Amino acid sequence: MIYAFILGRVYTLSLAELIEVLQKKDITFVIRAISKEAVIIETEQSLDFEQLQRELGGTVKIAKVLDVLKKRERDSVNFALQNYFKPSTLKKDYFKEYVGKKQFGLSVYLLNPMVQALGEPRRLGMFIKKSLQVSGISLRAVLPEFNALSLPSVNVTKNSLLQKGAEICVFADIDRIFVGKTLAVQDFEDYGRRDYQRPVRDEKQGMIPPKVAQIMLNFSGAAKNANILDPFCGVGTILQEGILLGYKVYGADINQTAIFNSEKNLEWFRNRYKVAPGKYFLETADVKDISKVFKEPKFGAVVTEGTLGPMYSELPREHQIEANFAQLKDIWKASFEEFKKMLKPGGTVVICLPAYRLSEKDYKMFPSIDFITDLGYTIIDHFPAKVKEISPFLKVTGRNSIIYDRKDQIVAREILTFKSN
Repeated sequence: MIYAFILGRVYTLSLAELIEVLQKKDITFVIRAISKEAVIIETEQSLDFEQLQRELGGTVKIAKVLDVLKKRERDSVNFALQNYFKPSTLKKDYFKEYVGKKQFGLSVYLLNPMVQALGEPRRLGMFIKKSLQVSGISLRAVLPEFNALSLPSVNVTKNSLLQKGAEICVFADIDRIFVGKTLAVQDFEDYGRRDYQRPVRDEKQGMIPPKVAQIMLNFSGAAKNANILDPFCGVGTILQEGILLGYKVYGADINQTAIFNSEKNLEWFRNRYKVAPGKYFLETADVKDISKVFKEPKFGAVVTEGTLGPMYSELPREHQIEANFAQLKDIWKASFEEFKKMLKPGGTVVICLPAYRLSEKDYKMFPSIDFITDLGYTIIDHFPAKVKEISPFLKVTGRNSIIYDRKDQIVAREILTFKSN
């Protein structure tokens, strides 16, 4: 079976998460094609795509590939598919049974930057619509707009394409085309609810989005039902996402107001998502004394955004950055010494360090993290060498970390995963 995963905006982060989750589930797979937009895998195992979509913060859609067609390099996508989308094929393999006016969408994803497809989704979509109408089927086409090649997940959801017909997906390479249909899309409404409908938000300090919290938790590799610690829990984003993934979570913060806000948010979360009692524990504590606060449980992982230092609206001066790094080094050194006392053998730590944006592609990062590795931790590389070889576009730093940022941010997050030796 062949599946396609549509990656999120920070595609390096999305792909790393996908690989981690598939490996954790013991799913053996081979990558058939890969790009910044999508990765196509082949596996002998049938995937629980709905569960995977709920667990993957960085995957926008999951599709099943139904055919692989040959394509000449000079052929356009439309030309290569001109005889493929017959009404009988669409009705049998693509469209969901639905009484009423059917709806379908079409998205094209490029597996190679040399492939040209500008305007082709609309032309191909109208060709499919006309051929179905001739065969007596009443339907509506939902197609990409403004020179886009693919439909956002919000369009798929709001037009009920998966319930009333299908979203057809075309993955175009130089010499082949993968054709399939979308099985699941990211529930953007639920992510928004978990972010914006909580009683307390703290935008002044910056909050990690629920999707990124989910990715970091998946990076930990912790077994289901493991104990997870966030010693800088803030308003509780990582804690709530950990609960959804099946973990028992423990949160601490030196700021008593933060713990109060976490309690309010997690109580709302527990009621909204029908969470059983005893899934989370909160304490006001300094990370330097955290092992004295949570004495009993051994933790499978520590997952935390930590502290990034001051937030800035413009790039700070060099001496300010260096001062921030020096202060954070002291905090993190003490923290990792505490984590060592609390982690199970082979436990992991996933953290964010500040990365100051110098330009669109350059960042001023922590000068050295030897003070962590010297304590007996190893940095985990989330990408097998083979994946890096076939994916030269991946944005992985020299120390195997991944940068998460938004265009409006001066202080980005450098995400690192450590294993306790």
